[in-house]
Amino acid sequence: MLIPAAIIAALPLAGVGAQPLFETGQLGAGLQGDVEIPTLGTSDGNTIYCVYSANISSIWIQATEDAGKTWSEPVQVMGLPGPNYITDANLLVDGDRITVFATHAMPREGQEGKIARSVFRVAVSEDRGQTWTQQDPLPVARRYVCGCVHSPVWLDGDTVVMGYSWDLHAEADRPVADEGAMTIRSGVLISHDRGRTWTPGADAGPDIPTMGLDEPALVRLANGDLFAILRTNQARPYETVSHDGGLTWDPVQPSRLRGFNSPAALCRLADGDILRAWDNSSANRYPLVVALSRDECETWSRARTVATPATTPEGGLSFDTACYPTIAQAADGTILLAWWQRARGRNSVHYARLSREWLDEVALTPQPPKVVAFGDSVTRGVRPGVTEAQTFAALLQAGLQERGVEVEVVNAGLGSDTTAGGLARMDRDVLAEEPQAVVIMFGLNDACVVDGGPVAREEPRVSLTDYAANLRTMVSRAQAAGAAVVLCTPNPMTRAYLYSDMSGYAENDDMNYLVREYAQAVEELGQEVAVPVVDVFSLFEDRPGGLDLIQDGCHPYVEGHRLIAEALLPVVQAALDRGR
Repeated sequence: MLIPAAIIAALPLAGVGAQPLFETGQLGAGLQGDVEIPTLGTSDGNTIYCVYSANISSIWIQATEDAGKTWSEPVQVMGLPGPNYITDANLLVDGDRITVFATHAMPREGQEGKIARSVFRVAVSEDRGQTWTQQDPLPVARRYVCGCVHSPVWLDGDTVVMGYSWDLHAEADRPVADEGAMTIRSGVLISHDRGRTWTPGADAGPDIPTMGLDEPALVRLANGDLFAILRTNQARPYETVSHDGGLTWDPVQPSRLRGFNSPAALCRLADGDILRAWDNSSANRYPLVVALSRDECETWSRARTVATPATTPEGGLSFDTACYPTIAQAADGTILLAWWQRARGRNSVHYARLSREWLDEVALTPQPPKVVAFGDSVTRGVRPGVTEAQTFAALLQAGLQERGVEVEVVNAGLGSDTTAGGLARMDRDVLAEEPQAVVIMFGLNDACVVDGGPVAREEPRVSLTDYAANLRTMVSRAQAAGAAVVLCTPNPMTRAYLYSDMSGYAENDDMNYLVREYAQAVEELGQEVAVPVVDVFSLFEDRPGGLDLIQDGCHPYVEGHRLIAEALLPVVQAALDRGR
């Protein structure tokens, strides 16, 4: 066993179940530099281990025998066996035997600077972490493997499965230089001898643009099936089920829960419920939240926040990410959750000790009604100078809650989107939330006469006629689902827009020669279908200095989002009141 030579983060604890428990701490004490990507593992809950990487050059382990109140000092398990880096630590605990896995990314001759080659490395301890074997490669017939970041899941007898991923470009000998350009497939490695040898199962699919499916989190369901959550670079992860231990998979489907470009974690608790941890955002790696499922991952309780950044007086964030969660449960029922957090350019591993009572304080309360803010990058809001908490969607939620209206505002904004694109994703991003109200604001991209490149257009991306028709369809579909609707006109543009010297913008004195018409179409539609309209266009154009708040010529910044939220607040509250 790892000897607790130095007691780290010792915390007082009342008896689990006496009162809701939530305490936090940090691992990796004494290590210099960056510590990241933890995985927790245990076989009986009495000893829980945590492995992680340090400076992407070594793998370390710590252990706790008292449900996370104290931890052993870090012990190195692996070093960097060659050039490039080693990271993504994972472990399988089987009694006294601990197997630690890590991903070693290596250079490939003639493809320097490319993501071309990696192997899984394995080190084993037969004495609960006191001594370790030399690290050896785990044979997998792929050129670039990754995504092995979750503790394996036991099936029947000696069989255990472990999620992993691989890159199509490297496999085709066309490696890319940036992770964002990779196309990932994922499945499981299967062992029938308690983790000594492994063979791949099938990959989940079909492929999802653009990054693919990555870093699968697994849990075994009561009927023996495997449930998997797969990371994507879309606004939601995807989910699938295997009925044969990973040999085949059902077609993947988008999750009803949000989660952008970060893996989730799953853990079956001793009482049979399943705990899920993830970043509950469609654009950020925060807030880190947890929720319970009592029906085998069909539905999830109201989420409770574990970590979310505070806004500093300067408008920044206290940390940038809280991601890559991992979960284990101690024998006394205490739940441990660890994650990778990044603040001020430094990576660290944090953990929380929490009780079922703490979870149930929120999990047993009804889900609050939802308002979906549906639009383009103006609705998405987040950009340099604007944090998630400063977007009008977040401010609207805060304002409603200050008025005593318990509500969740879901930000379903998507950069560069038009009403045509919005209609295509409305089922997934809006109606799947079962909202009580929907705020719809599109128009700047519909009316745009410059495409990427930039390339000038003679006509807007979406004609005025189609724009109005698309909005009418959105209103109709939202109302048919039982949601109240609030329409917003698009905000005006200014000459600060990067391409204001192109196409019709250069040919017209009025920068808003098209946006003005599209805003008028929203007003007319609101009258036609008896839906309230918040005139965001006039909110900025008629306000002294209002156009100056649109700093880049098309997006409102902090003060602009505050104005939009203030204008929406009474209208959305009235819509919610009518729906009760």
